[in-house]
Amino acid sequence: MISRDALEVWKRQVAGSFHPIAVTGAGISVPSGLPTVSADWKGIPLREFFTLDMFLRETERFYQYYRHILQHWTHARPNQAHYSLAKKGIPVITQNIDGLHSMAGSRHVLELHGNLLELVCTNCRSIYSSQLAYRQKLPQCASCRGLLKPNIVLVGEEVYHYGTAVDWVGRADLLLIVGTRLEMAPCNELLEIAKRNGAAIIRINRRAEVILPQILSGSSSE
Repeated sequence: MISRDALEVWKRQVAGSFHPIAVTGAGISVPSGLPTVSADWKGIPLREFFTLDMFLRETERFYQYYRHILQHWTHARPNQAHYSLAKKGIPVITQNIDGLHSMAGSRHVLELHGNLLELVCTNCRSIYSSQLAYRQKLPQCASCRGLLKPNIVLVGEEVYHYGTAVDWVGRADLLLIVGTRLEMAPCNELLEIAKRNGAAIIRINRRAEVILPQILSGSSSE
C-alpha cells in the first residue's frame, strides 16, 4: 500500500516535471484482463509461444496459438492507468504488445515489442490487420506473397525503436516505471540512463489504475 505522503511527493514530482516519460510493462494491463508472459495459455507457457524458433519450425501450430490468444486480446480495453497517461500527454515507451496505450489516446508511443493486433510481411515489411489470420491459415502478403508474422518481437529478435527510446529517456527529467521491474536487457539500460542523468524515478508495480489518476491529475504536459 502506498502512503498518502508518498502519493503527495509523487504528485509534486509530476507537477514539477518538464519532460516526463513513462516506461510500462505487463502489470499495467493486468486490470484490463490480459495475462503476463509468465502465465500459461491453453497449457502452453507464453514464453514458449513467443519464440522465433517456433514460428520458423512450426508455423502452422504457431498460428493456431496466435488465434487463440488473439481472441482474448481483442476484447481487452484500456484501464484508467492507460487513460491517465494519455490525458496527461506523457510519452510512453512500452514493452507491451496489446496496443492499449494508443487505444486510450496516447499520441507518442514506442512499442518496443511490437503490436499483437498487426501482422507484418517477413519479406517487404508491409503491415496488415491481425484479422487476416482468421481468413488464411498461413497469412500471405497481398503485394509480394511473403509469409506474414505477428508484428511482435519474438525471442531471438531485436526490440523495435530502441535508439529512439534511449533518446527519449536521455532527455527525461522524470521516469515513471509502471507495471515492470525493468530487469531484462536491453530495457534495463533505460533505467540506468535515467539515473545517470539525474531524472526522478517513480516506480508503480501494482494498482496503477488507481495510483496514476491520483498523481497525474492536473494540466497536460503537452
